[in-house]
Amino acid sequence: MRKSNKIAKTTIMDIAKASGVSVSTVSRIINDKPDVSEETRERVLAVIKEHRFAPQVSWQQLASGKSRFITIHYPQNPTKHQMLNAFVVGAAAACEESNYSLNVVVSPLDETSLLTFFRSGQTDGMILMEIQIQDWRVELLRQNNFPFVMLGRSENNSGLSYVDLDVESGVKKALEHLVGLGHRQIGFVSAEPYPFSEPDSAGGYGYSHWAVKGYKDACNQLGLPIMCKQIQVAMESVENGVLDLLAKNPQITAIVTAQEAAVPGVIKAVQNRKLLIPKDISIVGMVIEQMAELTTPPLTTINIQAESTGYEAARLLVEQLEGDLDGERQVLFPFELTVRGSTGPARTKFDK
Repeated sequence: MRKSNKIAKTTIMDIAKASGVSVSTVSRIINDKPDVSEETRERVLAVIKEHRFAPQVSWQQLASGKSRFITIHYPQNPTKHQMLNAFVVGAAAACEESNYSLNVVVSPLDETSLLTFFRSGQTDGMILMEIQIQDWRVELLRQNNFPFVMLGRSENNSGLSYVDLDVESGVKKALEHLVGLGHRQIGFVSAEPYPFSEPDSAGGYGYSHWAVKGYKDACNQLGLPIMCKQIQVAMESVENGVLDLLAKNPQITAIVTAQEAAVPGVIKAVQNRKLLIPKDISIVGMVIEQMAELTTPPLTTINIQAESTGYEAARLLVEQLEGDLDGERQVLFPFELTVRGSTGPARTKFDK
């Protein structure tokens, strides 16, 4: 019989046999667990070095009972934005630091398919994005005691960990900046990716809900009239929605939007009305820093720390999976105002 020339790879069982310890002890040492004596650890590491053994992820998975995969669920919506990339980059960096892999799922899921990710061992935990005020995913995973972290907030966050942008305080900063420039007629535009319910009722897209609430609360605190346009993007364009807002409120001297995807439509509508930025109307948008210089004039922004937010969400989930998170953790990332060319003093003459 012809002999094979193929060299057999060293396995974790070979290392255990050569070291005189069990496979589970080798696994604990590979995964840097503390419950092994220093003498045993040094002996096994010397054998690993001698045999040039490269531990396979599958062995780590077998020993720990984990897939070492974290999944981000980002159900696609009509207002795709550049921030998604930054969120994912940040989350991937945190996963890599802790030897986890990141899986991004953009397809819609039903209850069965969501639970299958956990029950089939495809993932150890989930980061949920595009959180709704009443989000069935949150309640389902909560009821089944599966580990997850929200990148956003729902209505009932008791006992849950989340990382979110403090959009309410961000909107207030934008309004305070404009008031300081003499603006008293400030419109607000929200591009809704999902159908929304009545303004003061429960339900709808979480980020938009908190942004609109922040605008209305800030207007009440600053003594400003409320001129809010919630645009259902599946039904009409942002440009047409802003044109309608300006037609009904020609006294508006500034517009704030909390969504990156709405900025182009706001600018187009202002240009359509033959208004100059910022001479006739000032604009403030909440976008990532890289987007601010792409408009003419450059956009005054309430900067979104998307990458840091994604990183923190993944870090919290890893801590939860490793048993290092004691109770829930709820983190709100602040916004920073950066003034550029799109804001200036309020005009004193209005169109009729």
